[in-house]
Amino acid sequence: MRNCLKSFILKLCICLVTCQTINDCPSGVPRDSHLRVFGDSCYQFVLSYERTHSESQQYCERHGGTLALVKSQDVQNFLYHTLTTDYRDFYDKLWIGLNDIIHEGHYFWEDGTPLIYSDWGNGEGPSSGNFWGSNHEENDCVVIDLELNGKWSEYPCEESTYLFFFAEDELHSFICQYKALPTSTTLGSTTVVTFRDSTTASSVSTDSGSTESTTVNTTPVTGLTDTTVLIMSNSCPAFSCDLDCGMDGFQKNETSGCSLCQCAV
Repeated sequence: MRNCLKSFILKLCICLVTCQTINDCPSGVPRDSHLRVFGDSCYQFVLSYERTHSESQQYCERHGGTLALVKSQDVQNFLYHTLTTDYRDFYDKLWIGLNDIIHEGHYFWEDGTPLIYSDWGNGEGPSSGNFWGSNHEENDCVVIDLELNGKWSEYPCEESTYLFFFAEDELHSFICQYKALPTSTTLGSTTVVTFRDSTTASSVSTDSGSTESTTVNTTPVTGLTDTTVLIMSNSCPAFSCDLDCGMDGFQKNETSGCSLCQCAV
């Protein structure tokens, strides 16, 4: 029982330090219902408008990110689960950051790393070829296709041709990925908690230079060595705004770096 309690306390403290929230996402990314955090990355589900593959990548780069890098089954499961549970009215395709533009059949992510993990639909990816009159060489950019239960398929990156003569932009929604920022890079409150081989845990809180010491009663844990945990909190509040600023994004407060409900110009 005591070992379980010790393990729980340590896991709780580690989670308080390492678990990311949307407040750890880059300040220019809107804190709305389309922003999610998984692992050490923030994912923005841009579902309200569609762009070509290059326009989607430019949007993500403008906010300091890239199109989603789906390099593991865990990330794939997270994206698909989020799309099918949180955005259940969306049944389309979304660009991710994978293509074989440079060398046909050799796929690379937008960060330059080669493809290792994949989740292709039938007839898609390196094993695909000409079928139903379609030339695979024209389809270089990859989407998550909800009509294929989240499997990956390829489409033209910029423009598609139909009836042999007519062309139109290949437009889809997309998912951006951003690196979650360490909370220590922002101004806020800091709490240092030390657990010892005793019945108490001492806590020192610092907020803008002030120091306060407190003692928290705990259950005795035999064999628990001194463990110090640094907990940082972010001062930016959760961001919510009804404005649709499209690809321009939102303005940021010059002092705090937090997002403002004003479109960037």
